[in-house]
Amino acid sequence: MSKGQTYLLRISNVGTAWSFNFRIQNHKLLLVETEGSYVNQIDLDSLDVHVGQSYSVLVTANQNPADYYIVASPKMSLNNSLVGIAVLHYDNSTTQANGPLPIGPDPFDLEFSINQAKSIRWNLTAGAARPNPQGTFNVTNVTISQTFILEASTATIDQVSFHTVNNVSYSTPKTPLKLADHFSNGSGVYELDAYSKNTSNVKAVRDVFVASALHKEWAEIVVKNTLTNIDSWHLDGYSFFVVGYGEGEWKEESRSSYNLFDPVVRSTVQVFPGGWSAVYVYPDNPGMWNLRSQNLKSWYLGEELYVRVFDPNPNPAKEKPPPQNLLLCG
Repeated sequence: MSKGQTYLLRISNVGTAWSFNFRIQNHKLLLVETEGSYVNQIDLDSLDVHVGQSYSVLVTANQNPADYYIVASPKMSLNNSLVGIAVLHYDNSTTQANGPLPIGPDPFDLEFSINQAKSIRWNLTAGAARPNPQGTFNVTNVTISQTFILEASTATIDQVSFHTVNNVSYSTPKTPLKLADHFSNGSGVYELDAYSKNTSNVKAVRDVFVASALHKEWAEIVVKNTLTNIDSWHLDGYSFFVVGYGEGEWKEESRSSYNLFDPVVRSTVQVFPGGWSAVYVYPDNPGMWNLRSQNLKSWYLGEELYVRVFDPNPNPAKEKPPPQNLLLCG
C-alpha cells in the first residue's frame, strides 16, 4: 500500500463452518457494501463475517510506513489454530509487523455481533440498482401474504443424528425435483406442503420437504436457531430484506423491533445461537429454490428445504421448459 491512498478490500467467508472477525492492526475499516447492496458507511475496528457472506470495506493507508497484522479469528471458539494471519505491507516499509495481534471482541460476545448486524443498513442515497419489485427500498407498507417460521435443530432418527428444519431432515430424492414437478406435478417424488412451514412436525422424520410460496406475494421468513453455533441461511434465486434479529423465542410481538425503513438487501443472513433472524422476500422468480443452512455439516445432515414458486403463465420467457433432448430417469 502507498501512504495516503485508500483501498477497497473485498472480504468473503468462503469457509464451511466458522464465522470470523476480521481486523487490521492500527487501521479502521469503512464499511461500504455487502452482497451487492451499498450500506450506510460506518467506521469499524473489526467486522464479523459469517459463512457465505461478503463485504467491501475501504482502508486508508494513514499510518507510518511499516507492516501491520491482518487477522481473521473464529467466533464461538478460542482455538488459536483456527486464527488466520496475514500482513499489510506499506511501500518502502523496512519494519516487520510486530507486537501482539490486534485484539478483537470476545468471540462469545453475541451482543456485540447482534448490535453490529443491526447497524448494517441500506444506503438509500446511493444511486445504485434496486431489487425487484422495481425501485423498492422501503418495505414499511408491503403486505405480507405468508409467513415461514423455520426452526433449525437436531434429532435422532433411526439411531442416527441429523439436522432438521421444523423436525424434518431433508432427504434427497432419486428424481430431481424440477423433473418431477414438470412431468408429474411432483407425484411419487414429493408432496407439496406435506409439512408445515410455520410449526414443527410432531415426530422427527427424514423426507423431501417442499413448501410453496405465492408468486409475487410478499413473504416473511423467520429462522430460529436452537443450536449452539452461529448459523447462516441462504435462499437460491433471490436476495432478501433483512428486517430483524433477536435473542430467545420469536413471537408475533417481535415484529415491533423490525427495521422496515432501510433494511439491507443481501443473499445470506446469519442466525445467532438461541436466537432468530427475520427477512422479507418477494417471490417473483418462478422455480424450485433451495433454502438452506450454509454450514456444510448442517446442510449435509438435512438442514434445508425447497421453496416452490409457481407462475401459471406458460410464457417461456419467465421459466424455460426442459430441452427436447433432456435425459429422463430410467
